[in-house]
Amino acid sequence: MSLQIIYGRSGCGKTQYIFNEISKNIDNGRKKYIITPEQFSFSAEKELLRSLEDEEQNSAVINAEVLTFARMAHRVSSEVGGSNKTVLSNCGKSMLIYSILSNKKNNLKFLGKSDSNIDMVMTQITELKKHGVTLENLKTLMEQVGENDLYLENKLQDIYTVYSKFQEKIVNNYVDENDALTILEGQLDATDMFKNTEIYIDEFVGFTKQEYAIIAKLLKQASKVTITVTSNSMEKTDEASNDIFFSNKETIEKILRIAKETKTAVEEPVFLEKIYRFKSKELNHIERNLYNFPYKKYDGSVENLSLFLANNQYSEIEEVARRILELVRSKKFRYRDISVITKNIDVYSNLCRAIFKEYDIPVFIDEKRDLSQNILVKYLISILDIFARNWSYDSVFNYIKCGFLNITPSDIYLLENYALKWEIKGSKWYKADWNFHDEDSTGKETIDHINELRRKIVTPLVELKNNLSGNKTAKQISENLYNFLIKNNIDKVLESKIKELNDMQKVDIAAEYETSWKIVMQVLDEIVLVFGDENITFESYMQILKTGLGESKLGTIPMAQDEVTVGDVDRSRSHKIKAVFIIGLNDGMFPSINKAEGFLNDDDREKIKQNGVELAKGTIDRIYEDNFNIYKAFTTAEERIFLSYSSSDMEGKSLRPSVLVSRIKKIFEGLKETSDVIYRKSEISTKENTFKELLINLREFRDGNEIDTKWFDVYNLYNESEEWHEKLASAVKALNYTNTAEKIKKENVEKMYGSTLKTSVSKLEQYSGCPFSYYLKYGLKLNDKETFNVEAVDTGSFMHDVIDNFFGIIEERNINLKEITDEELEKIVAEIVSEKLKLDRNYIFTTTSKYKVLSNRLQKVVTMSVKYIVQSLKQSEFEVFGHELEFGGDGQYKPITVITEDGKKVEITGKIDRVDIMKNPDGTYVRIIDYKSSVKNIDLNQVFYGLQLQLLTYLNETCKVEDFIPAGVLYFNLINPTIGTDKNLTDEEVEEKIRQEFKMKGLILADVNIIKKMDTNIENEPKGISKIIPATIKKDGEISDRGTSAVTKEQFVYLQKYMEKIIKQISEEILQGNIEVKPYYNASTKKTPCEYCKYKSICRFDENTKNNEYKYISKLNKDAVLEMIKNKADEG
Repeated sequence: MSLQIIYGRSGCGKTQYIFNEISKNIDNGRKKYIITPEQFSFSAEKELLRSLEDEEQNSAVINAEVLTFARMAHRVSSEVGGSNKTVLSNCGKSMLIYSILSNKKNNLKFLGKSDSNIDMVMTQITELKKHGVTLENLKTLMEQVGENDLYLENKLQDIYTVYSKFQEKIVNNYVDENDALTILEGQLDATDMFKNTEIYIDEFVGFTKQEYAIIAKLLKQASKVTITVTSNSMEKTDEASNDIFFSNKETIEKILRIAKETKTAVEEPVFLEKIYRFKSKELNHIERNLYNFPYKKYDGSVENLSLFLANNQYSEIEEVARRILELVRSKKFRYRDISVITKNIDVYSNLCRAIFKEYDIPVFIDEKRDLSQNILVKYLISILDIFARNWSYDSVFNYIKCGFLNITPSDIYLLENYALKWEIKGSKWYKADWNFHDEDSTGKETIDHINELRRKIVTPLVELKNNLSGNKTAKQISENLYNFLIKNNIDKVLESKIKELNDMQKVDIAAEYETSWKIVMQVLDEIVLVFGDENITFESYMQILKTGLGESKLGTIPMAQDEVTVGDVDRSRSHKIKAVFIIGLNDGMFPSINKAEGFLNDDDREKIKQNGVELAKGTIDRIYEDNFNIYKAFTTAEERIFLSYSSSDMEGKSLRPSVLVSRIKKIFEGLKETSDVIYRKSEISTKENTFKELLINLREFRDGNEIDTKWFDVYNLYNESEEWHEKLASAVKALNYTNTAEKIKKENVEKMYGSTLKTSVSKLEQYSGCPFSYYLKYGLKLNDKETFNVEAVDTGSFMHDVIDNFFGIIEERNINLKEITDEELEKIVAEIVSEKLKLDRNYIFTTTSKYKVLSNRLQKVVTMSVKYIVQSLKQSEFEVFGHELEFGGDGQYKPITVITEDGKKVEITGKIDRVDIMKNPDGTYVRIIDYKSSVKNIDLNQVFYGLQLQLLTYLNETCKVEDFIPAGVLYFNLINPTIGTDKNLTDEEVEEKIRQEFKMKGLILADVNIIKKMDTNIENEPKGISKIIPATIKKDGEISDRGTSAVTKEQFVYLQKYMEKIIKQISEEILQGNIEVKPYYNASTKKTPCEYCKYKSICRFDENTKNNEYKYISKLNKDAVLEMIKNKADEG
């Protein structure tokens, strides 16, 4: 029995040395075992076969073998017999620990049941087991520290509580995979497998207590144990911070101590001084000086080391891809000769996967991928969420969109829009068929189809829910879930998807789908294994299942022989690599910021160590370990190293370079850093990427910048290619894109609007606000998804309907408005509201109990509004002529007709909320009343620019049809007034303030007699200020300019003429196909329609962009605007 240490710096050929020894002694009659970490086992097997290629193949297979400690445990256990218990995976452990934390939460002082705590507890239990700490050890430790450190004792008590319950659960049923090596140590005495063998332990950077115990047993049984260690000497230094090999020297020290304890002979160690790996001086210099203090500067030219500063992480990987192609094409490297190493695999893996695909670079990414985005897992989780979250919108549509239900995308879109519009959630999904609709719905056929889809979704889920109701065991719930998957053919659908993916050559995704089914089945099996016939609530089961799926990871294996390997520094498995790309050399990554200390911090560990229990390394030791892993990464390549870092991340946040970047620059003063931050170099690579680079250069050329003349040749090449010509033409056209909208062709205008343009005044106002938004909304009919929101249009429609019905009942019952009491009024309104809420038409705010409060508030507002409407009529000689009077359709009046200059017909429809008239000796005067659910007034500036035409157009048409004289256009605002004050008010004062809020706004005829007819009480009001209309009369009986919004009869005539003119003008613009992107800007309000326009992501209007200009609405006084209107009206 003997021990030999083979040591040397990185690249000295330690692994090669042992394989040469194996090859030399293969036939000496002793079996050879090579023990490596898991990630190196595959490459070790390949190297073993290569080293024995000159020997007899049968001899090699029989006499030499690669093992890992885990594989050794399995082999010995199979031979010895021992326990037939099932091995509990990390997934099973996580579910068990979640259950323990949940049940013991009231007994724990530090630990809860959050996901992070599950991981932390698993890590802590694993650490205790790997370092041989039993429950008895832990109990003794608690007693020892308890007298002096209550904080640590409580921590240990928490761990003891969970650890003991964990062991109690598994002791008679399962084997924790972390116990496998402890069991192996005990079973090694019962096997002759390693007696008189030669064992080589290679590629380890340290050992756990369990592994040291196994090595001790092997030293007693094997003829010889050879262990390789990366170190420059056998002697440990005093300064750990200045010795990159300090931890490895501690390992040597511990191994020698074990040899002494087992009375094993220690052979002369072999120091491999010569470095064989590096084929360039630069790489050899890095190995010697990167972590050497003081370092030596490199004085030669730097050719095999490069440094790149990227604008961001995306361009960093693009640069890596270009350099890889250069190595393969120009330097004749194989892809397998190249490795990419990072400390941030989570960020860079997806970038490498996507960008390398663009560059046709085959890649193997050495990572364990999260299952959370896998479609089968999302499907299963969505089922649980539907029940847990009471059929919420998100959970149901996550379930539908997983792709297992055979529902077409168009049907999903239809169903989703309906569910959003009517806030379908909770019991609405399964209680009864839906019948929510409004005047915009497409009819019974569509609703029937939607209900058919609903039943297809809901029926199997309701059946599953019923099967899961009541007291159920974990086994019963698991069986029900499994049966649900099988009954709904999820396994068959998944098989079909896998076949499709394989046919499309997407073998990696196909492999993921195949593995995901196995993992889901394994998780369900482990739930049955761990919890079995234990009664469990569905909510607890759901959390346990989610925990198990969250802990399950998708491992990956190389899909081809010739691939670039992308891996993490801490588990890089690269061997015989010619070129290494070390990416993401940013501060906080290389080296890492101090990681979380875990449940036990450094102080805790030190106190525990003082009490005779040694656990894993603390933060400082992990920093030394991190530095050693970085050293290994920098010494992996044989020929070239490419270093890169980014100035910003993918979100644009700035990043700083690692201290290693400045160190490399100091060591290699001749190193020239390249960058794409200021200037981006364009290169010819693959067809697809060269095409992208061509477009970038064409854009530069378009903007007046010089480009390399080779890109004109590249342009000609693509232009002459049958495959690329059309794509190039389309791309060039896109390069010259502006958001300037061209006029619509005449034939397309007719297709959109027909031979007669049928529109409304409000639509024409929108056109004036922005022609392009009118085109999108009414030409292309683009609309947002309708969502369940109570907006002004909903409440406004409800209140309009109530007011209209009120006047209908007044007419029908022949009630005199002048004599109606407040009590009678309130009764009629309450009757109308109650009846309306029972009708088939569903006002959106009445569909859930959440909005019943709103309907009550609306009843209060509409009752108050009707009260003040009636009061305004009581003190006026104007009487209601009609309400809800319509132009067009089945209305009282024909549509407003306009004939354009080129003979096109325009029909304008609309509805007047209320028309009041007053018969006078000189004629009948009319005023138009419009109810608004927000505060509004007439703005003559907006009238001039075509933004406020409705009331004046209605006034003009009513006067023409009925031969009336204009008296005014007024808004009655249907609002819920808020009265703010700093002092106590009497009831009368509050009433007065509310009345003021309901005062009508607008424009009236500047005729004192007509004003007195509109408000018969105006002369009795304080200071002659009307409480119902925008008018004030002075003491001398004249109209006061202050407080009055009025125009003369002549000015009303000009306004009417202007209405006809501008409506014709707008109509002609529409029919001529003018759809320019030109929103207004109101100088008075500082507002623009772009602020609330749902189409702004389409037009991308920007005042700073060429040809993007606002239509400015001036802030002129009334007289100036009226003069402009007069001049326009008088034009021929």
